[in-house]
Amino acid sequence: MKMAPTGKGKLKIEIKKIEKQKARMVTFSKRRQGLFKKAQEYANITGSQIAVLVFSPAGNPYVHGSPSFDAVIDKFLSVNGGASSSGQVGAHHNEADVCRTPTPFHLVLQNHHNEANVCRGFLMALEDKIKRCRSAEDLSAVKAELEEVRVKVLERLKHIEEDEFVTSLLNC
Repeated sequence: MKMAPTGKGKLKIEIKKIEKQKARMVTFSKRRQGLFKKAQEYANITGSQIAVLVFSPAGNPYVHGSPSFDAVIDKFLSVNGGASSSGQVGAHHNEADVCRTPTPFHLVLQNHHNEANVCRGFLMALEDKIKRCRSAEDLSAVKAELEEVRVKVLERLKHIEEDEFVTSLLNC
């Protein structure tokens, strides 16, 4: 005796903006993770390099890349830096892949790249400073500097969260 299926299986859902902000944010988070997972699978099975940049409804950027977002963007910017006056990046690209310079997207990528380099420089300088410490007093001074940075980061985070809250109220 065969049993009738109890579930609905895969149903097509209507694609439309989710009106409730909390549900929209949850969906964004879950779908973003799924998108990044699919992008990674694509890179794994094709041997390609990928970079995915997604902005949340609140305007926060999220990135994923294989081998890394920065490596792929560095490669893209170096290839794009050699664009001809027609805007074509290279002979291996078809018309749909032609990049024009500069576009807002390129500027976002360059800004991300620059911010990442600033952070890397800060961390490298911090590591160097820690290596040069020869006493507990030296390390205490570095700790005090880090506490100042921590306070600034928390203040900035508070401002960003307040801005996101205001933006979410305006978008409702």
